[in-house]
Amino acid sequence: MKKYIFIILLLFTVSFVKFIDVQAAFRLTETTKDTVYVEGVRHTKIVGSIDMDGLVTDQVINYLGANPTTRSDLNIVVADNYSPFEWHMSGLPIIIDKTHERYDYLEVIGGVNGDFYDINDTGQPLSLHVRDFEVIQRGYGGTRNAVGFKDNGDVVFGIPEFDGYELLVYNDEGQLKKKIQVDHINQDPLNDNEISVYFDDYLNTIPAMYNKVVIDGTETKINLNKTGYFGKGILNETTTEQVNILEHQFIIVGHEFNDDHLITDNDYVVVQLGLGGNWDDVRFAIGADAQPLVIDGEANLSLDAGAAWNFPAPRTAVGVKTDGTVFFVVVDGRNQPLGMDGVKLRELGEIMAYFGAKAAYNLDGGGSSTMALKDLEEGGYAILNTPSDGRIRSVSNGVFFVKGELKAVPDPIPSWPDTREQLSMPENIYVDDDGILHFDEIEGSISYSVIVDGKETIISDNQMPLFLSVGSHEISIRAKGGALYQSSDYTENYTFNVYPSDIYKFMALFQGFASKNTNP
Repeated sequence: MKKYIFIILLLFTVSFVKFIDVQAAFRLTETTKDTVYVEGVRHTKIVGSIDMDGLVTDQVINYLGANPTTRSDLNIVVADNYSPFEWHMSGLPIIIDKTHERYDYLEVIGGVNGDFYDINDTGQPLSLHVRDFEVIQRGYGGTRNAVGFKDNGDVVFGIPEFDGYELLVYNDEGQLKKKIQVDHINQDPLNDNEISVYFDDYLNTIPAMYNKVVIDGTETKINLNKTGYFGKGILNETTTEQVNILEHQFIIVGHEFNDDHLITDNDYVVVQLGLGGNWDDVRFAIGADAQPLVIDGEANLSLDAGAAWNFPAPRTAVGVKTDGTVFFVVVDGRNQPLGMDGVKLRELGEIMAYFGAKAAYNLDGGGSSTMALKDLEEGGYAILNTPSDGRIRSVSNGVFFVKGELKAVPDPIPSWPDTREQLSMPENIYVDDDGILHFDEIEGSISYSVIVDGKETIISDNQMPLFLSVGSHEISIRAKGGALYQSSDYTENYTFNVYPSDIYKFMALFQGFASKNTNP
């Protein structure tokens, strides 16, 4: 009998030990908690302590969150300050400036630093980096996680899926003309049906066989171990002669490729590793750590890897709630005199679950941890946390809440060759006395592209108010056809002169004088 009691007690003890290995007692005590809202984005700062299995540490926690599924003018973008042909490291305020430069129709509200990166020289991110549907970096290996953001507000977490390399050809309106599978990078086609692309790290001469379409790159990226290539550019030439690749070029090679004039001087092309599965319509994505912090609303207490996972440190994380709210958390650390002990990754998972995450991942931390928010009183952007370096560290990239509508993706051309009817150009262009631009409506158009002094505005009808400074301005207009029609050519420039108010008065007096003296 005693033997059976001993076995029962042993089993109970083993079960109990296993239980406490996967469960943790966690409590967050708030000494102070302050919340403000900026342009629909919530910022909460908590000063207090956490108790994790009896270990109490002092913490300063900043939360930044918003729900992009409820507002079309509140979105999430992943941004960087990479040069066209290299990676780069910059402080978060500089990346914000670059975001405004790249998307002048968006305003950054706030955000955090992003992916882990090569801190020694290049600033190259270690995992997936997608900027406006363009897969700039695929990452290293097959086990690095990422976070993807879609136009409808949905968020994708986990290991990205890829569909192989693809060639995308776009016209000058951004309409996809054709998508073609790329069979090889820096290798010869094996038969007449295959397409290869050579980048400028290929040092050999490409022989005089097959068609070769030489592209001048506007941006190219090759990761350090040469497992990921990205290229974007415009046509230089098509030739069948042998060629050597110049710096910042890439060359598309295939039997009879471009004999149908698929790629013209007005087009641009993208070569990238295409995303597949649930990732295929991700617009922006950023890399994350190896293991999730939160799974199905519960902190991942089996987590046993990642950046200094079992040591307290400053941390940055991203999470999503069941209602679609996306939020970022930065926990300060390495500053005990100011009550900033920092957290281990399991503790960070508990904090993310405390804020209601159904899923969450660790981003780059330590001295990289930075959170910025638009400063309504002083202007510019305030750094909300206390960077452990004592300064803002230069990082690879960031992820931000932005105010403004993302540009709609144009409908692709239904098929190639393009047999659609082309729309006529708008006629009878004039500007009325109230400064409103008018022109004839074109049947079949879905919108109009108006270029004033080189800057494009898309409008839905045939009128547009102009707010122009004094001087001479050049205006050109195109009727856009969408998927059903080819867009018209642009009209010849219409010149509109804006005069100072006293000149207008003089002209009115002169016209009145002339009318008085020419009419009996």
